Amino acid sequence: MEPIYEPIGSKREIDISYQPVSADHSPNPGGHYAPIVDQPRRHSRRRIIWYWVSHLLSLLWLAPIATLLYLNLSHHVIGASVWCPRGDCNAESTTDGAIRRAQKLDRQDHDTNGALQFVAKALEVWFIFVATSFVYDIGILFAKKGRGLPVGYLLSHLEFTDLRYLFSPLLWTSPWPHGNSVPEKQARIVKLYIFAIITALLTILANLMGPVTAVLVLPTLQWIDTPHIMDQTFNGTGIMYAPNSEYLSSNCNASQLLARNYSCTSDVYGPILDAWAAQGVASVKQFNNSDGSLVLGVSQEASLQFTYNATQGELIWVANRQVLREMSHEFLKTLGWYTTNEPPEYPDKRYNNSLQTILQRQGPSLGMQSNCYSGNVTDLMLDDNLHRWIRCYTGWTTLDGLTSYTKCLRLGTGFKETNYNAQFDLENKESYWDTGVGVYFADKATYYSETDDFGSGIKACLTNETSISCDWDRVFDSANPNLPPELRNTTVNVGVISYQIPGDTESNNRVWCDHVTYQSFPTYSIDTSPRSNPEALVMLNDLPANANRTTPAVVSPDWFLAAWSVDNEGTLDGNRQIVKDLIRVLPVAFDSPVNFIEFYILHVYALGQSLSMVDYDSFPAPTGPNSMQAREAAADKIKHPIFHTWATIHVWAYGLSSRTSKLGVLVVVLGSACVLARFFLGLFTGIQERSTVEVLAAAFEHRHQGEFEGLEEESHLAKVRYQVVEDGEGKQRFIPEKRTSRWSHATSM
Repeated sequence: MEPIYEPIGSKREIDISYQPVSADHSPNPGGHYAPIVDQPRRHSRRRIIWYWVSHLLSLLWLAPIATLLYLNLSHHVIGASVWCPRGDCNAESTTDGAIRRAQKLDRQDHDTNGALQFVAKALEVWFIFVATSFVYDIGILFAKKGRGLPVGYLLSHLEFTDLRYLFSPLLWTSPWPHGNSVPEKQARIVKLYIFAIITALLTILANLMGPVTAVLVLPTLQWIDTPHIMDQTFNGTGIMYAPNSEYLSSNCNASQLLARNYSCTSDVYGPILDAWAAQGVASVKQFNNSDGSLVLGVSQEASLQFTYNATQGELIWVANRQVLREMSHEFLKTLGWYTTNEPPEYPDKRYNNSLQTILQRQGPSLGMQSNCYSGNVTDLMLDDNLHRWIRCYTGWTTLDGLTSYTKCLRLGTGFKETNYNAQFDLENKESYWDTGVGVYFADKATYYSETDDFGSGIKACLTNETSISCDWDRVFDSANPNLPPELRNTTVNVGVISYQIPGDTESNNRVWCDHVTYQSFPTYSIDTSPRSNPEALVMLNDLPANANRTTPAVVSPDWFLAAWSVDNEGTLDGNRQIVKDLIRVLPVAFDSPVNFIEFYILHVYALGQSLSMVDYDSFPAPTGPNSMQAREAAADKIKHPIFHTWATIHVWAYGLSSRTSKLGVLVVVLGSACVLARFFLGLFTGIQERSTVEVLAAAFEHRHQGEFEGLEEESHLAKVRYQVVEDGEGKQRFIPEKRTSRWSHATSM
């Protein structure tokens, strides 16, 4: 047989591989290897079985990954413990054995999370198995085409899992031909770089797969909202009208309320107000006696308690007792306690199957901005029936206390039908004279100082000679641009509570407090656990920091009478603690900061009691998000918002609440794409993976044909290319690339 060397420039190219003719692979008598011609491939039964098993294992990896994606994308809730078979792992947080139960669940959580880490590691190893086969298949596919695959890439499937492989120069320089090789087309170089990029991406995926599968496999403790249920649609409060609902007390009837006789509420709300105020006074004593701080007192309604919620502005918000009664019903159901009017109810399973449950409900709330002053009062009667009169108080000061003003109100239903007033007395056991309290509401107010009335003309109008002819609408114009902003904010719908000074009932000296009231729709929340919230305290969330862009509410003075449990023009029993405290502190309210704080707490707690008692109307919520009612409510959501109710439960759950979990989804989706690509690539090409031993054996059997001559640098050796083919017996053979020396080398198959 002729030598296999051929001069450069010959048009005949020989692409044949050699194998020994004899059974023992020895050369033929001529010393040369004879070509193999069209012999059928022989694949072992073991290799065929492994081919299908490896592809089946690749596809099976998708099953647990799809399950993890479903669990995390659907935010699947497990329960109070990671180990929660059949979805039943009751935390029993309201029972006597709650601590023992919590310890048991904690041990189960540690054991289960430890086991799930092994699952994550198994998924990582499983993916590396698939990725290794994928890199091998792509490498063989490239090696069978064109001039073959560079030596630097032949073992990529064994090296790619090491992160250092990304920084290996051989990965990024091997596609370029070395100096002794035949010039390469640019498209072929680009294809080899595509192989390098795919391998690099698989390196990153293989190294990320372990951590991200752990992120997706391991559940976390999360606060999960149950579905928001449309409960009712708001239809307005009764704040501008006198109380007319008998829910205030079982002792109240319609005729009493119509006659403004609110002493009927004393059996329930009298003690409530006394206890609330007493807590505030006691806190002031502690504050003054030690280095403590003021602690807000709490008030009870049904099974729940509440206190003031202050925002970053000057507004103080108070819970609505009607909302609290509705919420109390749900609270008792959650605890599984008996109710007096209904048969025993059991808690929602979702709530018991959680470590902690917070009930949430939207509803109305009223907030106030109230400040108190000391000054004299004067009245200007504009008619004999008290249908119109002007009342002015001196002593209104700015927050910095540098400027003093006189504040005037226009009172009486002759100005506006909402301008009502109420009167009652505080019985003074230490004096013959009782202390009078006046409650007034004015639709408009204005201010003047000793030197300026801001263009309103009120100073001239306050004289009897000119009062009849004054344009009082102009005087009390709330849009007066000359009024400073701090004054203009409290000129519309203003309430004033005026206290006589005990022992000084003949003078015009008063301690008086003005207030404006705003409405909002916060979220009421109650932690149902007796351990973390033993007082069953309700909190208000999502409150506005200020209400500068909303109009203050119209407030009937009768709500203040109901809060005090006193009839209009009646007298409060002097034995009540809040009456004693007010009688004691009023004469000295402005003598010291501590005295003022004590008085202010008594005043604000009584005012807050009145706002908390205001009832509201509602109608059923829309039946569906696309119903006519829902569309109408959405169009008028400010005036008629829909209230929702739901619970926030603390449970073990899957989800995508963190950035790492979102990264995990991205990585496993890319990994799944690689698995599918590997499956279809193997299905259509029939590439069968060879073991490292088989590759080494083929390399040892290869007859060197000078392809490495003159190449000493590792980077140059890595650029030498080989085609990888199979001979008739199914064995791998390496066919070297052509050289630019005098002879090019070829092999035949």
